Amino acid sequence: MKFKQLLWRIWQQMHPLQIIIFALLSWAASFIALRSIGLWLVSVKNDSVVLTGTTTRFIDLFGYGRYDKLLNSPWLIMLKYLGIFAVALVFFIFFYWLYKQRLLRKQLRQINVAIAEDQPMEQESLIPEIVQLEESIEKMRAHQAELIEQEQEAQQAKNDLITNVSHDLRTPLTSILGYLSYIHEDRYRDEVELRHYTELVYGKARRLHKLIDDLFDYTRLESAEFQIKEDTLDMVELLRQLVSEYERSAAEKDIQIVEKYTVENLKVMGDGMQIMRLFENLFSNALRYGASGKKIEISAKKEAGMAIIEVSNYGAEIPASELPQLFDRFYKVDKNRTTTGTGLGLAIAKSIVERHGGNVFAASKKGKTTFTVELPLSNL
Repeated sequence: MKFKQLLWRIWQQMHPLQIIIFALLSWAASFIALRSIGLWLVSVKNDSVVLTGTTTRFIDLFGYGRYDKLLNSPWLIMLKYLGIFAVALVFFIFFYWLYKQRLLRKQLRQINVAIAEDQPMEQESLIPEIVQLEESIEKMRAHQAELIEQEQEAQQAKNDLITNVSHDLRTPLTSILGYLSYIHEDRYRDEVELRHYTELVYGKARRLHKLIDDLFDYTRLESAEFQIKEDTLDMVELLRQLVSEYERSAAEKDIQIVEKYTVENLKVMGDGMQIMRLFENLFSNALRYGASGKKIEISAKKEAGMAIIEVSNYGAEIPASELPQLFDRFYKVDKNRTTTGTGLGLAIAKSIVERHGGNVFAASKKGKTTFTVELPLSNL
């Protein structure tokens, strides 16, 4: 197989006239080499008493005719030409190696000139070794460009994170400082107004605390050192527990929670606290943005080895162009950032799902927004 590849490479790299010239030179070189070796062997035989005696004894026993017939037999002649062909092939391969080395040096010089002058190189004329080298260099360049792009994206993400954190920290802090200055300077009219300012400061402080907690949770989940516990969780039982916890909040907003479970035994492996946090974020999001729809639907089913859980709310439809960005940190559909969320809830939800080997995505159509979570089923 390698010999065929060598012949094909020679045919691709050399002109037919060059091949003919190399073949003639190889045949001539092999003939001269074997002729020289033959003459040397004859001289060795003539100088050797043992070899000369052996030849003379063979002629005496079988006759000169038998000796001459043996020397000119078709098998011996065929063996002689096969030897010439084998030696010629060795010479041809040697000449081809010299030619390829010369061509390699020439093309390397051409590549250096092309790189120095920033000019393209014709690949059709390049030998396979140079083509492989150029392809390897291009792969290295592409990998380096990809690493640079990733570094730039990471730097931009860090800058965006600092900008968003600064904005979201400054807003409640500004309000807290403003209300505290009223209290500090005794600028309130009575105890009722003092109580009002205190409640406002307390609310802003709680929002600030929530933002810091969410930011800490997000960075912890994104860290490679964070370890996910592996417990067997019954998702239907977990969802029912969460629904019972959120029923009061939903009732205060006149929202009905509808449960639809097609299976009762829906087991997954995962960290119970993190999975609970995942659906708490989705439930809170549904209550916050689905108040006008008056209904939240929770469903769970089993499909293709995955637990499929959907949390749906009814209300304002999310534009399709914004759906892929919902899980970005600090992203809010409300561009004026007037909503009370921290902008990290869905980003945290996505990180939790991905750390468990699952997937989460959103769809919004005809006033219904659905968040779908896919988690691998437990084999136990």
